[in-house]
Amino acid sequence: MTPTYLCHNIMIPIDHFLTINQYDSVREALKLMRESFHQESAWQGPQVLIVVDNHQKPVGLLTLKCLLKSSQLKQLQESTYFKSECVSWHYINKCQKSGIAVRELMRPIHCFFFDYHHFDIITAAAVFTRNGINYIPVLKNHELIGIINKSKLFYELQFLNTTSPKSLRAFDSLSRNLKDIKSSMSMLFAGIFPSDIRKLDKRLPKF
Repeated sequence: MTPTYLCHNIMIPIDHFLTINQYDSVREALKLMRESFHQESAWQGPQVLIVVDNHQKPVGLLTLKCLLKSSQLKQLQESTYFKSECVSWHYINKCQKSGIAVRELMRPIHCFFFDYHHFDIITAAAVFTRNGINYIPVLKNHELIGIINKSKLFYELQFLNTTSPKSLRAFDSLSRNLKDIKSSMSMLFAGIFPSDIRKLDKRLPKF
């Protein structure tokens, strides 16, 4: 039997994340996200921004996946090496010309969320898997207090229930996707910061 697991054990407090106004541009969001993309760290840091309104109230999340899906560049999502430099430039130029605002791409806070007082790690894992998302906000008394990262949740889950084949399959699938997520971030940033492309090429794995 899986023991009760408290939300605060895996929740990342909101003060660990950067914020951006809902009316700011996507280019500004990408610059801020790059600040949290720690090239030298093992887990690459949070790849999500908290979107706030003019009163600094959290209204949504902007993730790497939001940016990739909004561009409708399915090739970039499925293969980070297929025409990588070309599609990243195409996407950045498209955003600049059309003036896309963050609020058009963000996922509203109440679209998916966990209640701090009624958190269950098994249910949480099912929500992540079923909806194909990587970050879900945590609300306490209707206020945003943190965010749960899919990779951290599944990392903890494998130790709680190592005898469950289903849990292990889900964790293995997540692990295989981590490298692609890292590379996707690099491709987007290369489109904004071309001076970093040479450094990026040295860091990316060779196949």
